[in-house]
Amino acid sequence: MAKLKTYTPSSEAELHGVIRSELEAVEEGLILLQHEYPSGKGIVDLLCVDSGGRLVIIEIKLHEDENVLFQALRYFSDVDQDRYKISNLFTNQEIDPNESPRVVLIAERFSEDIRRLSTLVVPEVELLEYTTVKLPDGQAGIVFHSVSLPQAARPPSEPKSVDQLIDYLRNSRLKPVIHEMREVIKSIGEGIEEYATQGYLGYRHESGRQFAFIRVYRQELGFGAIVIDEDRQILDYDETRIQSKADDYSDALMKVKTSYVNLGGILHDDAS
Repeated sequence: MAKLKTYTPSSEAELHGVIRSELEAVEEGLILLQHEYPSGKGIVDLLCVDSGGRLVIIEIKLHEDENVLFQALRYFSDVDQDRYKISNLFTNQEIDPNESPRVVLIAERFSEDIRRLSTLVVPEVELLEYTTVKLPDGQAGIVFHSVSLPQAARPPSEPKSVDQLIDYLRNSRLKPVIHEMREVIKSIGEGIEEYATQGYLGYRHESGRQFAFIRVYRQELGFGAIVIDEDRQILDYDETRIQSKADDYSDALMKVKTSYVNLGGILHDDAS
């Protein structure tokens, strides 16, 4: 009786080919958008979309590699910023650009450090260990084993409230400035929602897209714009540090207003 035999691919490129031919073994309904997709900080091994329209970043290593998590997070940063551009690039697929991408790491094995650290980062990271086999007809096949991650050492931090973020600021001279900034952003037009996260105050258009933020540090503030073009693509993140009441953030404010308008907002007459 013919038996399957395990084997080790001779190179990472060979492993890529096996995985691409058996993508359904990774996840049912997964569709490859591009092999070796260039991001701003490197090359994503496989850029895919899942059955729910969510982008999936797959990073592949032939053997155990301690750099794989950091590498994948850098790619996530680029793809997350460019997800609207990517949805326009691959118009033949149903991609939901409102969803942040998933991250899947594939390797022969993962160290205990990678398993533990994967529970402490955002986004959620999925780990798959593989075994490659030779089929009776000589073709290569692959089997994936989902890695059980250890329980995180502590629960995820809950978002702070607006008051808690303001209290985090220890520079009393900037207390009036943060209140001024908040009112300036909220008064530029209708349909602006303010919300608090662990480290900043965010501002989003009624469409759900964020266009501005105020980052709260211990002794200073960051007034930030998410630079969005007329096609509603994220181009950049611009932050001006404020250390005194005299510091000027008017350039960043202009970018905030432009992004708000590009998301469909209508400026108040006195905010033009």
